[in-house]
Formats: sequence, C-alpha cells, structure tokens
Amino acid sequence: MAGTASASAMALVRPGPIWGAYPQRTAPRPLALAVRTAWRVRRGRADFLAALQRPAPDEAAWPRTLYHLRSEGYTPRLCARVFLRLAGLVQQHLGFVPHESQYLAAWTMLQGCLVEMATGEGKTVAMFLAAACAGLAGVPAHVLTANDYLAERDAAELGPLYAALGLRVGCVTAASTPAQRRAAYGAEVTYAAAREVAFDHLRDRVAHGRAGGQLAWSDAADPDRGPLLRGLCLALIDEADSVLCDEARVPLILSGLGAQTLSEDDLRALLDRARAVDTARHAVVVPATGSGAASVRLTRAGRDWLAAQSWAAQRPWSDLRWREDWVLRALTVLHALQRDRDYAVQNEAIVFIDPITGRAAPERQWSRGLHQLLALKEALPMPAAQQTLAQLTYQRLFSRYHQIGGMSGTLAEVAPEMALTYGTPVLRMPRHHPSRRQDLGVQVHRDAEARWQAVVDRTAAMVALGRPVLIGTASVADSEQLALRLRARGLRPMVLNAVQSRLENEVVARAGQPGRITVSTQMAGRGTDIRLSAEVRAAGGLHAMVCADALASRQWRQLVGRSARQGDPGSAETQLCAGEGLLFQRLPGWLVATLVQRPVASRWTGAAWRLAMLLDEWAQTRERRALLRQDRAGAGRLAYSGWEE
Repeated sequence: MAGTASASAMALVRPGPIWGAYPQRTAPRPLALAVRTAWRVRRGRADFLAALQRPAPDEAAWPRTLYHLRSEGYTPRLCARVFLRLAGLVQQHLGFVPHESQYLAAWTMLQGCLVEMATGEGKTVAMFLAAACAGLAGVPAHVLTANDYLAERDAAELGPLYAALGLRVGCVTAASTPAQRRAAYGAEVTYAAAREVAFDHLRDRVAHGRAGGQLAWSDAADPDRGPLLRGLCLALIDEADSVLCDEARVPLILSGLGAQTLSEDDLRALLDRARAVDTARHAVVVPATGSGAASVRLTRAGRDWLAAQSWAAQRPWSDLRWREDWVLRALTVLHALQRDRDYAVQNEAIVFIDPITGRAAPERQWSRGLHQLLALKEALPMPAAQQTLAQLTYQRLFSRYHQIGGMSGTLAEVAPEMALTYGTPVLRMPRHHPSRRQDLGVQVHRDAEARWQAVVDRTAAMVALGRPVLIGTASVADSEQLALRLRARGLRPMVLNAVQSRLENEVVARAGQPGRITVSTQMAGRGTDIRLSAEVRAAGGLHAMVCADALASRQWRQLVGRSARQGDPGSAETQLCAGEGLLFQRLPGWLVATLVQRPVASRWTGAAWRLAMLLDEWAQTRERRALLRQDRAGAGRLAYSGWEE
C-alpha cells in the first residue's frame, strides 16, 4: 500500500508503518482520477456549504473534532467545523473573517483539485485554511510557492496563527542550510519555493536511493544523516499554473563539480572563432518568445563555412558534431543570451535570471559549458565545470505526491493539460467581490521609441490625478531604461528587478501610495498585494501598465491583476511595439502593420493581442508535452535496464 494509483484520494497519507518512512506514489494519476475527483467535489459541495452554517466547535468539542478528522479524513462536515474554528484565529490575528469562497477553495484543494480564484480574492488565507487542516490531520503539508519571497512572506505572516493551533511552520529558501531544511520539513506545515523541494527530493534520492523511492526506517530516523523530506504526502501549490506549467518546460538538474571538458584557452579561442561567424549568412538567431528562450541555429552555408576553417581539422574540433555543437553554444552566448535580460553580473560572477519570475537565481547555472562561456564573454573569472548528478521534471515530481491541490488566478487556459498531465481537475470559485477594473485596451506602436514615449505620457497623466502606477517590463534593461526616461520627465520611479531586489518589501509597501510609480519586471506579477489608501481609492485606484511584448496570456493576466483587487477600483492598459515580441513572431506582418495605423486602443487590437498570446500558449503546451514524452521514454529505458529513476 506504499502508493498506488488506485489509492483513495480521500486517504490521509502520512509517514508511518502503513505508508512507509518516505511516502510517495509509484505511478502517475490517471485522467479518470481527475474526472472522479471533480464529480465527488461537485456532489459534496452542498453538504460542505450547509455545514458552514452550523456553529463552530467549542473548546470541549474541539479534541473530538480533531480525533474524527485524523481518522475519517477531509469530509465536508469535518472540514467545515475545522475551518469555522480557524476563522476565529484569522479574525483575531488578521482582523477579518474569511468569506464563503475562501472556505470553499480550501475544501476543494483538500479534495485534490486545482482552484481558479480571481486575483485579490484572498488566496493566502484560503491556502492557510487548507494547510492548517492538513497539519491538524497529521499530514505533512508542503505549501509550494513560485519564489522565496512569497514563501518567506506567508510563513512569517501566518506563523502566529499556526502557533496558536499548536502547529509548527517551517520555511525553506535558497539560503537554507541542510540542517535548516531538515528542521523545516520536520514541521507540520512547510513553506518553500517549488524548486527547493524538487532539488531536496533529488538530493534525498541521490543520498538514500531505494527502488521505488522507499527509504528504510534506519535512514529516516537519523536526525543528521537521514533524508531532508518526510516524503511527498500533500502539496498545496500557490500560483499553480506558474509551477506546473511555466516552470515545467525545463528539467531540474542537480549538479556537482565535474571535470572541465575544454580548457580555458580552448573556450577563449572558441569565442573568438564564433565572433567571426557572419550571422547574416551563416546563422539564424531566433528571438525569445513566451514559449521559449532565444536560440541560434547554423544555416547550410554556415556549416559549409565551418567545415572549411583551418582549425576544424585540429583536435578536439575534428569531430563534426562536436565542432558544430560547441560553436552553437558560443553563438548562443554571444547572440542569444543578453545581459540584464537572461543574466546579470554581480560580485564578479554570472547570475542567472529566472525567465518566469524575473528574479535573480544565483544558485542556478547553465549547463554544457554555457556558464563558463558567459563568464569569459563578460571578462569574469571562469567558474568550475559542473556534472549532472540527477535530474527530474516537475511533471514527474508532482506525479509522486500522493495528493496535490493548488490555486491561481489564471488556470482556465491550462485546465485540460492539468487533467491530462497531473490527473487533477480545475474548478473555478465564484467571485466574492465584483471586479471594478477598467480595461483601457491595447495599443501598438511603430517602434520602441514611440512606445516608451507613450508610456511616459500616460504615467505622467495618472500621477497628476494622484493615482499610483505599476509598469511591467520584459527585462532588467527595459526597466532601467524606462526609469531613466521617467526621471528625465521629472518623475520619481521606484525600480524592482533582479538587480535591485534587496528592497522588495519596501518597494511593494509603498507602491499603493498616491502618485507612486513602480517599474518592475515579472517580479511584481504574482502574489504581490499592493494595498491602497482611501485617498487612492477615491482617485481611481492603482493603474497597471503592461509593456512586456513576450508575455504568455497567464503572465499578462497576472500583471493586470495587480490592479482592482478585493473590490477596489483600478484600471489597466497594454502598450506594445510592432517589431518585437509575440505580435511580431506569431501574427502576419500585414496584420501588425494594420494595428500600428490605429492611433488609439481598439477592440480589434485587443483581439489580435489575445490571439498572439493564445498561439504562444499552444506552443508552450506542445513543448511541455514533448518534454513529458521524453521524460517518460527515459524512465522506461531506465526501468528496462534494471534501474528506476
């Protein structure tokens, strides 16, 4: 009974003699499970809502409620009683009572569903209700976020509520030591970025691997040398589409120090030779889109030119595939990877910028020599080479959790993929507050200069009204350039990007003040709660302006969703450039030219932008499905050879 696809979705899975020391599934969830789960939730929703109308359990009845919760599981009646008890803590510590949609979202997640809940509807509290209920039931709950900032923020804000229930809460970030990680996972509820849990699970498999992932009790009992995690029992995923879709496009690779394939002199010579390549004739640079990073490929003329070079006959370049592969890597470093978009330079080192969150990720590196080539390109000390110790995709990781639930404001577009890939249905929650956002449409400009001028003009107009403005850009370079233009106009913007992230809490806290201008990359797009004063509400609320041309539709909705939250007023608009991003890459040129001729935003422009994002979303879905097929094929080869990943 150590974790099969037929195990009941309602079973409470926890480390112990029944489920083992490190519970995890050994088979993915089938599509039929998503159908059955959705049917069960719809059938039980009325019972759950009816149970919410009853009084909360008093002190005398509370121990008996917990006993039944641990033995019977997440039934509608028991979850409702627990949530009503938790509501008193929320009111005591946070000053408000959760509303019906939050209760319903929490219960739905505990049934194994993903929940689409509009931005600003209180997802943080709904997640607390679900995690606390699981912790009280004795199930180790991993609350997984899109980044370290959200994990630290929510763990700190909700820590007193968990403590009042007698529950321990842990938090894992990139800076956590192994001892801190082990202690955090030992708590009833653990907040962490999904990437941190994935790599810790990989570390456990490398250090304590067993067939099927079942660890011996002797391994798990050692407080210093045992596994970091206590298994994969329950994952509650915040911003679930970001974690399960956007970050699932690239496999997670656990690396260690390895032998240098090429010497530093060879790599320097390689860069010099790549600089001699005529990119107009010998190579094609494919720009970045929402569905993928920029890339380079050689043309037929480029391959012929490369074979004719005198150095091509010398070792180690005499092998055709070896030579072309390394030259493509050097061309990628020179022409595809851009400073302050794909990476930053900090403390004499190359720092990876996460393309999904816009945040710096110093613990991550490019593989296959790209990181070393980047360092040489920027005249920095060359880091040590890395070798792959283990790798894992998010699709395989979350298929190993016995139960997953989660929420986001943007899940509708990927609902079929969630059911097919993870065996998990997506259900939409009713709004508690009607949206008061004013959509000012999409405007397309002939070039970047015209776009930035329009952004500065619109920002100045909003500031004159006493409204705060949030401007979303595509890269660090764009955010810095726009900030310079705003300052030249006499405005005082705050900048939030991968390079200037130390003051994130302060910047977000001030972003809702009258006349405040915040220029940000995708860092401000997910989980950022900008709170408004009464003065700002009276002036019309926060104005959000999207200037990123290569955003996927869900990322665009997240940036726009920073305005008009929780019933507040607000507005949003999108300013695009005809020669860049999705419009240029996904739509025919004649259509883009027609859009530029429209002096103001129109419904046709907005429809074209949504079409471009839809086409890009389809491309992303195909990419993830291809990765999943490749991952499953690799797992099959390992199993055939007598090994199991």
